[in-house]
Amino acid sequence: MVAKTRKTRSPRNARATRATPLKNLKPAAAFAKARSTARKAFDTLVKQGAAFGAASKEAAIDRAGAARDAAVARAEEARARTVEVVSHLEKVFEQRVSRAISKLGVPTSKDVRELSRQVAQLQASVDRLGRSRSRASA
Repeated sequence: MVAKTRKTRSPRNARATRATPLKNLKPAAAFAKARSTARKAFDTLVKQGAAFGAASKEAAIDRAGAARDAAVARAEEARARTVEVVSHLEKVFEQRVSRAISKLGVPTSKDVRELSRQVAQLQASVDRLGRSRSRASA
């Protein structure tokens, strides 16, 4: 039986087959070629964009403006609802606190104002009585 022998490539030959065309060029030439390729790709994109025309650009701007307006409107609605809910919660909280305070027997601000008014009236009465007594004794 005859054994088949495999032919192998030398590492030098293997590297040579994998070499890129840019590797064979000098760095300045490689940069110039890459720049040229990028410029061609950019020009192609510009030509494709020009094919759509200014109307599509205006339409895109209009769509973006409409989307922005819709987002602003939704944000304003959310803000209004939030303010409404917070106001309602404040009212409910105030009612519950005032009920709890009244159960404890703590006077409200209305009660304090009424008492202050009565104290002022009593003070005025005492002053009048004091003046009338001082006149009577004089």
